[in-house]
Formats: sequence, C-alpha cells, structure tokens
Amino acid sequence: IRYAQESRGLGDVYKRQLDEGLTGDWPTPDEIASRLSVSVHHLRRLLREEGTTVSDLRGDLMRDTAINSLVIGKESIDELSARLGFSEPSAFRRAFRRWTGMPPGAYRPR
Repeated sequence: IRYAQESRGLGDVYKRQLDEGLTGDWPTPDEIASRLSVSVHHLRRLLREEGTTVSDLRGDLMRDTAINSLVIGKESIDELSARLGFSEPSAFRRAFRRWTGMPPGAYRPR
C-alpha cells in the first residue's frame, strides 16, 4: 500500500491501516510505515505536520469504536475491553472516561 498525496491525508490512511486492530492484533507503527513504504521517523513527521500523532489516531479509533459498540449494545463492556486490547475492563473504563468525560454505561441504550 503506497501513500499518495490524497485529499484525505496520511492520518486517514493510517487509520485505515489500524482498523485491523479492531478484530485482532494492533499493527505497530513499524508495520504500518513498512506498508506505506516510509520509515517510522518519516511517518511520525508527516503525521505531526497534519497535527496528529500515532497515539492520537489509535485513541480516536478506539474511542469511536467503543462508542459505536456501546450504542449498539450487543457487546458487554468486558468483551469490548478485551477486543480493544485493554488488560482489564477497569483500564477500559478509565480510558473511556478520559476520552468522553462519561462512564461507558452512559452510552448504553435505555
């Protein structure tokens, strides 16, 4: 997969590469840089120029995925926590509160 100057930007390309982490192992920045045929240093510099970082993009994807899953309501918090790669549900709950300012239960359907 080559990174071409697209209208979307490298951040969007990086997020598409991270999507596979939602169903398995998260790809590392090294793996994504290799797929895009750039060095990790260059990848980080290009993302910085777009005003973002590797960890910001991963956090955004995890937050959006968590919100979506909670709104749909078919996955328990324990299952969602494990799928997103958290070591325990309490770590997910802390991250979710940091991302949204609210507990995960606030996004559950009533």
